[in-house]
Amino acid sequence: MKLAQAVRVARLRIRSLNTEPISRAEYASYYSSWGGSFILHPVVLQFFEDAHGIKTQYRGYFRRGQCVGAIGTWGPYIAGDWNALRAFGVNTRLDFGYPMLYLPIAPGHRCAILHRAAFLLDCQREQLAGAIFPRNESMSILKHIPDQLPSGKKRFQKEERWFAQSGGTVQDIGDLAADEVVAIYDELHMMRWKRRPFAIGELRDTLDYLKRFLFGKVLWLKTRPVAIQINYRAETTGTVCIDAVNGATDRSLKQFTAGSLLLYINGREACQRARRDGKRLLYSYGRARPGYKQYWCNSVARGFAGFWLP
Repeated sequence: MKLAQAVRVARLRIRSLNTEPISRAEYASYYSSWGGSFILHPVVLQFFEDAHGIKTQYRGYFRRGQCVGAIGTWGPYIAGDWNALRAFGVNTRLDFGYPMLYLPIAPGHRCAILHRAAFLLDCQREQLAGAIFPRNESMSILKHIPDQLPSGKKRFQKEERWFAQSGGTVQDIGDLAADEVVAIYDELHMMRWKRRPFAIGELRDTLDYLKRFLFGKVLWLKTRPVAIQINYRAETTGTVCIDAVNGATDRSLKQFTAGSLLLYINGREACQRARRDGKRLLYSYGRARPGYKQYWCNSVARGFAGFWLP
């Protein structure tokens, strides 16, 4: 046991050779200044520690005494990476989809990532020394809505009018209590798939901590909800990063497609707000898959780092 522990410590030291410890407060400052994805937000990382006992070690990359990049780590992994969630046993109890990793790195700087990560973004390729981006591995990043939609915006403008004329209303998900979000999501998922959503049992506790990050709308037809989407959104000085986890809709409606209409409304709002504020928007639908993602998203290469080290 002592030998195995010594080997683990030695391996972690190798991965940390090019970084130095920083405080959580320092990490939060760098994250706010340089951008970062939802799963890397300091409050989210604190959630994993408080609710699930996974303590984050914060480390910085330094050039001539100045920090130029920051990461949180869970052992050999970048904190929050899907493989890290799996290694620490929370991927079977929590549903964050396949969260993207946009790392806090200062503009114009390049950092060698020695910790393991499998969901790095191609848009940071020039800043990630040592990362590889295989052609057959990609992420689905939302197109600019509505400008880049294959069918344009007229279809959805018409559906919005039909929806409103039929008694439909649009409510911000943030206006709902955590219990209400869970109940609506559970009910609509059962209607759509005849089964309860993955990890629904932990969602209430998760939202009690992280509800401030929920983004999007809920569609109502008169007095009943007909579409909901679980999105987590993190905003910094220059970036807006959103992870779309899952959604649920009432498929019995004939005059309009509530699920697609909600995707359009959420995507349009995200794009409009980011453009208004002059911020870079990264709205991820997780791993690229055939089907609806090809309509709504661009396939962007995802990067891997650190897996070749022991």
